[in-house]
Amino acid sequence: MMVQLSDNSNVTEYQANPIIQELLNRDLNELEQENFISLPPIIAASHDLDGKNYIFKSQIGRVWTGNIVGLLKKSGDEIQIQSRFYDHAMGSDYFIKYMLQQVLNLNLIRDKVNVDSKASYYDLLPYLFPMYLNMAMQKGLYKEYVKHRYNDANIKGTINVARHIKMNTPFMGKVSYDTREFSYDNKITQLIRHTIEKLKIDYNIEFPVDDGTKENVQSIVQATQTYSRLNRSDIVEKNIFSPVHHGYFSDYYQLQQLCIQILNEEKIGFGREDDEVHGIIIDVAWLWEEYLNKLLKLDFIHSENKNSRLGVPLYSSGGHDVYPDFYSKDRKVVLDAKYKELDDKFIRREDRYQIISYLHVLKSDMAGIAYPSKVSGRFDSKYLNGFGGMLFKLSLRIPQQIENYSDFKKLINENERAFIDAINSELK
Repeated sequence: MMVQLSDNSNVTEYQANPIIQELLNRDLNELEQENFISLPPIIAASHDLDGKNYIFKSQIGRVWTGNIVGLLKKSGDEIQIQSRFYDHAMGSDYFIKYMLQQVLNLNLIRDKVNVDSKASYYDLLPYLFPMYLNMAMQKGLYKEYVKHRYNDANIKGTINVARHIKMNTPFMGKVSYDTREFSYDNKITQLIRHTIEKLKIDYNIEFPVDDGTKENVQSIVQATQTYSRLNRSDIVEKNIFSPVHHGYFSDYYQLQQLCIQILNEEKIGFGREDDEVHGIIIDVAWLWEEYLNKLLKLDFIHSENKNSRLGVPLYSSGGHDVYPDFYSKDRKVVLDAKYKELDDKFIRREDRYQIISYLHVLKSDMAGIAYPSKVSGRFDSKYLNGFGGMLFKLSLRIPQQIENYSDFKKLINENERAFIDAINSELK
C-alpha cells in the first residue's frame, strides 16, 4: 500500500500504518544504525543535523510529520513524504532537487537523472555520493586484508597444494601459494571505484573541486589498480554479503550501502529481512539552512552549533556560546533559517524569544527569520519596546506549477536576487 504525505502535516488518519507505528516518536539518532540512507549522512556524527528530530511525532493525541522528506518501505507498505512545495498537479518536487544541487555542488547533466520526471527519491542517490565519499575519506583510505594467489618461486605464504599440482605438473620451479596482505585495493575501494566510473559514464558527472571531492576520487582511482569493468557484479555481490562492521569505519558502511544502491539501480532498501523498515530520508530544515548559506556566505557568518564553531558568548565572562544561524557584526543583523510556514502569522513565540536574545547579545539592530514560501517574497517587521531593535521575517518565494526544471531554475534565480535585494535594502 502506497501512502503520500507532506512534511509538517497532520497524519493522524494514517497512524495505524505499520511504518508509522515502528518509527513513531523515535528521533533520528536512533535510526543511525538502521537501514536508511540519510542526508546529511551519519546522523550522530553530523555537525549540523539535530538528532532530536522525528519522522513521525505524536502530540496531544495527534500524529505529525516533521522536517523529514523521503521514501520509507516495509514489506508491501510504502510511504512517500514530500515537501510542502511538492506540486501534485505536475508530480514534481523541483525545490528539493534544486537545493540538493546547490548544497552538494554537483552537476548532473545526463538524462539518467530526469529532474522533470515523477521519479522516486531513490533517483536522487547520485547527488549524495560526493558528500558520503568525503565523509568516509576523512578517516583515510580504507584498508583491509586481501587474499592473493601467486604462482612463482618466491614462496611467502601458504602453499595451495591442489592448485600447485594442477598448475605445476611437471614441476618447473614455481609453487602455488596464497597470502593475506593489508591493501588499499580491496572490495570496498573497488566498489567505490565502480560507482565513480558508473557516475562518469551514465550521468556525466562533473565532480566539484572546492570540497575535496576531486582529490578523493583521484585517491580511489590510484588505489584500485586492478579495477576491471567486467568485475562489477562480483564486487557488488561481495559487498552485499560482507558489510563494513568496524565502528571506526561506520562512514564507509554508509558509503558502501549507497554505492550498492547506485550500482544495482534497484528501487529497494537495505533490510536483510523484508519486514525491516528501510529507505532514504532528507532533513529539509538542514538542507534549507545549507542552501541559504550558499546565498549568504559572502555577507554573513554561518555559525555551526554541532561543530562548536563561530559561536557567540552569552556571558561577558565568556562561556555558554550561542549559535545564531547567520549574523553580521558589521551590519548588526541576525538571521535564523527556519523551514516553517509563516505566511499567515508573525514569528512564533519560541523563535521570537530566541532571536531577541541573539539581537541583545550581539548588540544588533535587527533580528529575523528567513523561510521559504509559496506566495510572493515579502519582508514583514515589528519594533521592540525597551532597548529597541527590529524583528522581521523574510520569505523566499518558491515557484509553483512549473512545467519543467529549466523554467523553475530561471524563476527561482530571479526570486533569489529579489531575496538578496531585500536583505540589502531593508536591512541597512
